Amino acid sequence: MIAEIDRILMQFRGCFSRIAAFNWFVIVIIGFTVRFDSYGVTSFIRWLDMNPALYVALLAFFRADSWKLSRLLQCWWRIVLQKCPLIRIDGRCLIVGDGIKISKEAKKMPGVKKMHQESNNSGKPSYITGHHHGVIGILAGWTKKKIFCVPLKSELHEGVKKLREFQGKSAPIVDGKAKVSISTLMASMALDFISVSNINSLIVLDAYFSVGPVFQALKQAVDDAGNRLAHVITRAKKNVVAYTEPPPKTGKPGAPRKYGDKLKLMDIFAERKDQFIEASLELYGQSRPISFLCMDLMWRPVKEKIRFILVQDGEGLFILMCSDLTLSPLNIIRSYSYRFKIEVNFKVLKHVMGVFSYHFWTRVWPRLNKTENEVDITKISDPRTIRLIRQAANAVEGFANMGIIALGLLQILAMSSHQTIWEKYRGWLRTIRSTIPSEEVTRSVIQMEYIHNFRDFSNTAIYRIIKSKNRKHHDINMPMAA
Repeated sequence: MIAEIDRILMQFRGCFSRIAAFNWFVIVIIGFTVRFDSYGVTSFIRWLDMNPALYVALLAFFRADSWKLSRLLQCWWRIVLQKCPLIRIDGRCLIVGDGIKISKEAKKMPGVKKMHQESNNSGKPSYITGHHHGVIGILAGWTKKKIFCVPLKSELHEGVKKLREFQGKSAPIVDGKAKVSISTLMASMALDFISVSNINSLIVLDAYFSVGPVFQALKQAVDDAGNRLAHVITRAKKNVVAYTEPPPKTGKPGAPRKYGDKLKLMDIFAERKDQFIEASLELYGQSRPISFLCMDLMWRPVKEKIRFILVQDGEGLFILMCSDLTLSPLNIIRSYSYRFKIEVNFKVLKHVMGVFSYHFWTRVWPRLNKTENEVDITKISDPRTIRLIRQAANAVEGFANMGIIALGLLQILAMSSHQTIWEKYRGWLRTIRSTIPSEEVTRSVIQMEYIHNFRDFSNTAIYRIIKSKNRKHHDINMPMAA
């Protein structure tokens, strides 16, 4: 496993202008993979048995100018497209996106603000202070075996308009105007990936993103012939309304109508119950009976037709929206059913990998008052202050995205070397649900390989880099065991 990780990591060498920076990148990725706790950068020092004097140097790496996150992610995207068996529906890849809110009590951490959490989970407080990360991933694997959401990118999303200016990031463009919001930033992340990969994709998002700017922003993704590369599938809000086609022109004075009759789509479940089509949808190896009604209607936020799928699943009622009028209703429903895979990703990123356990801060960040939701940095103009804030924000996003790359490497190994992983696995599972191991099983195999057999990989760059930074142990005469 370590040898395969070594071969993949060598592809990132061109992303770093200095060999020292690349060495630290390797340290971080391996640290994410083999550590047994999630205490930020200190856990890398501890579990890789590094010289404690190098702690400050490792912190400086995340703020260094010798590497750019955008180049690093583009290299990662190429590796994902080469190594992963992508899930396709109607010949198009599935990209899923969502946000996760991470509690952070640090008052000097850039981007920290007060946020509201809309959740039915009683364990989550209604309001927290922290970061909002937007994450996108691409689905890979096999529909009848196991599907992974391979993470592609993470970015700070809530309350970061001025912070993005400090970082030199451009604002998303919607209808020719710059618009920074959580929804447009999510669409912008998907656009960045599609512009590099140039692949036909379906962007699957939650109901929060069923707004006009998301649909309008993703219309910009086109190939050389002008054909759209990205279509949106979202769950509609319960109060969604749509319109029939406008009536034909009558020739009477006045402007013609742009929209026809107004429809409250949730009312249609009762009004047109006899028009629903019964179908059987196979998901995760099981057949599930559903009924649906497909309607192509005008949607005012985009001023064009959207395909609405009204779905009745048992007692549950929900509405799906799709910008592609040619995609079949069953494929739209099937595509949206895989959206939950990114929620599984969040669980692994947070609790297994510790991707959000960072502690980067700067003294120049203004203190957040109790009466304010976020810090006002619009009046900051001092170049040194801007530089320090930019470096701290870049460190936060760099740490999270390197953790994403580490998780993606585990998923690639799980899909390509599943037989070897099960042969080497020494743990115990009460129920094995798939022949493809999970990220946690794969990680435990690599951890044991690192602890017990690391010397077997002395010909790899990983071995040389880690050994060059190990602490020097003095020989101690230990008595022989009886």
